Amino acid sequence: MSEAEMSDQKAMRVRDSLSSSGEGAGFRTTMNLTASQIQHEKNIFREWEDGPFAHLTKVSIPHLAAGNGFRFAASGQSFDELMSAKVYCDSLTGISGKQDEQDPIVVDFVSSGWLEFTGKKGTSRVEPGRLCIRDTSVPWEFSCGPEARLRVVTIPRKSLLAHLRSGRALNRPFVADVGTPEVQFLLNILEVIQQSGQDLDRSTTAQGMAADACAAILARMLSGRADDMAAFSNVTVEAAKSFIEKNIIIADLSPSMIAQTLGVSLRTLHRSFAETDDSVMALVRRRRLQGAHDELLRTGSAISVSEIAARWHFSDASHFIRQFKSSYGASPAAYLRRFQQGERP
Repeated sequence: MSEAEMSDQKAMRVRDSLSSSGEGAGFRTTMNLTASQIQHEKNIFREWEDGPFAHLTKVSIPHLAAGNGFRFAASGQSFDELMSAKVYCDSLTGISGKQDEQDPIVVDFVSSGWLEFTGKKGTSRVEPGRLCIRDTSVPWEFSCGPEARLRVVTIPRKSLLAHLRSGRALNRPFVADVGTPEVQFLLNILEVIQQSGQDLDRSTTAQGMAADACAAILARMLSGRADDMAAFSNVTVEAAKSFIEKNIIIADLSPSMIAQTLGVSLRTLHRSFAETDDSVMALVRRRRLQGAHDELLRTGSAISVSEIAARWHFSDASHFIRQFKSSYGASPAAYLRRFQQGERP
């Protein structure tokens, strides 16, 4: 066997990797094939038969694209009730669905490249900036364009049917713009789920709740009731908290900005927080005060109280000092002295 052939075989063996944590699985799958590997390997996609992409069958690389090699990468989380992955894929064809009632509902969010699905009711093409919801208990021929970047989500068919008045909504692919409020809401929910991965690992109840929330949102989209998001108060609050945490340093962070980003009305956002006996801006103020507190202890006297107040968007140093003393029982300067002297503040 030549050195090149040995190298090819080694590359084939390591092209796919899967890592798990807890009872759920955080997975990362990569494939980087040369034209020679594509030509000589008989079953390139055998690892997919028992993994997060098991609903795909008869997968192949188009002949015209094979000469350029093939790259695929996916990373995400997979639980019994839910899978969410970010995917890069070169040109690919195959069948999505095995004509099995256990096959999932799949949602593809396309950010670059394209997807095309063909079934008995015709062909649906999904361009960048759009998503497609489809029921894979009915097989679809699919084609994936080169250098496609996708967000792929699967949920059990039974979970979605539990929220639909009629299964007829699943008779054909549902294609919509990613920029609509309900889709942005769903994407934010998926981000919350991703950030809560360790908690979901430990709780099958939490996994079921996450899948049910996604199913309920998809059902509202399919049935034309997408503007009714009031039923997702807990999810809305968690999504808002996640957004606030990531954007707390933005000066004009406001309920209006948060609501618009989440894809809910301002009224829905405030009503969701009211059920927690809290308010959006009270949470923002507490988080900013905590950030200022942590920076004070981290930097010591290297920067002034006025600089910290400005950095964390308090109106002035006096306002910051009053808020700090109210929460921590001492002015920033006194609190820092105690900390530096080894006293418990």
